[in-house]
Amino acid sequence: MFGVNSTVADIPVPTPVARDADRRLRSGLALASGDRRAAPAICPNGVAHWAFGEGLRPGETVALLVRDLAQAEAMRLGLARIGVRVVALDGSRRGEALADSLALTGATLVIVDTALADAYAGVMGRLASYPSVWWNGPGADFASLDLALAEQG
Repeated sequence: MFGVNSTVADIPVPTPVARDADRRLRSGLALASGDRRAAPAICPNGVAHWAFGEGLRPGETVALLVRDLAQAEAMRLGLARIGVRVVALDGSRRGEALADSLALTGATLVIVDTALADAYAGVMGRLASYPSVWWNGPGADFASLDLALAEQG
């Protein structure tokens, strides 16, 4: 324990650790679960430019079905910059419960992690109308948010 009478010499110096090359990449549930394929971090400005280009305007609602909280927060910040309301959906809900949550949001667009595609598939056939879908993460063949943000530069 260090106190008032401690000197600088009493304070232990931490040993430097080797820099992890993937440290600049996002960490999150993918890395926590052992999946070492991390995607680049999402920039809120890029999300704002992308969303405006997609035609989203102030007052509209976007639903997020995203596991990585850092990514969800970056998306929320970017969407909030253009006045879009953001609602986070609970990825642990399935079927009717997730469909009810999505219906209550009144979202015009939903961003879904590719890892939660099975959860979103359980919504099919349960809603009167469906919002546009953009996929977040590896494995998306179309409407990939990752690719759209990478094209912006």
